[in-house]
Amino acid sequence: MNVEELLRHLRRYKGESFRVALVGTYKGGRYVEPPPLKSDAALLYLPLALSALPLLVTKDVWIQWAMGTALIVGAYLATYAYLRAKCFTPDLVKVVRTNHGDVEHLRRNKLQVLENPSSLPGDYEVYYTAPRVCVAKDKRPNAFTLDGPKGPVVYFTTGLFARLSPEEIQAVLEHEVGHVKYRHTYKLLAFLNAEYALRLTLVHLIYLKYAVYLLALHLIGVTLLFTAMLQAFEFEADNYAAAKSREKLASALVKLDWNGIIETLQSPIATRLTLLARTHPLTIDRLRKIHVLPI
Repeated sequence: MNVEELLRHLRRYKGESFRVALVGTYKGGRYVEPPPLKSDAALLYLPLALSALPLLVTKDVWIQWAMGTALIVGAYLATYAYLRAKCFTPDLVKVVRTNHGDVEHLRRNKLQVLENPSSLPGDYEVYYTAPRVCVAKDKRPNAFTLDGPKGPVVYFTTGLFARLSPEEIQAVLEHEVGHVKYRHTYKLLAFLNAEYALRLTLVHLIYLKYAVYLLALHLIGVTLLFTAMLQAFEFEADNYAAAKSREKLASALVKLDWNGIIETLQSPIATRLTLLARTHPLTIDRLRKIHVLPI
């Protein structure tokens, strides 16, 4: 397929979009505003960054190993505890999408519109879904999972509900379940600890004796490998979700990153260079991996 054919093929997944979406979360039959969440994908790299500190504070290799391992595990547990503490799980999420252009009016009268969407002039649609996940207030559509001692924590942002239908939300949830099923959190943690032990060995046997700059090259290589692992895990979770609902997963991916898809098709080389710093693969590659597009 050429670019024009690919876009025509993908537009059927994009569907028609409304101009504005209002998202309401309800707990115990009452509207409750979900809390914002101060989180970023960069947190995944925090244990790797912290593990460099022991080399700066002590020369004893065993203390370095104990401190580094404690920092890696501690950073993970702290992030997990924070996400659990902030978790807000609504009983129901209601989404009203409309083409009504008075955004300020919709913002001021959000609750009234959610309760009575028929008061809207023009076309609108209403969705209800019981997500069974933690919901955070954020316009950016996002979903992520962190597994831990008391079970996995799965987060969806309000922006995700604003973009997707209940069936597409379920497909995204299956993707997150895939992360849990394949124990991706624990595999990343095991990688970080194993790499740190190897790094200490190389530092004391080679890097400090011959060339310290090799340590910098080592850390760059580890960061790239860690990023590649994150992207590989996304493919694996996609395959798990696609086995249950390939078409809905495809439409969710297209709706969430339509502009990114166009940018990839228009500037493929430049876009692929950004993979070195991305925790997620290119959406076009994800669609190919689940056999929605030709490889």
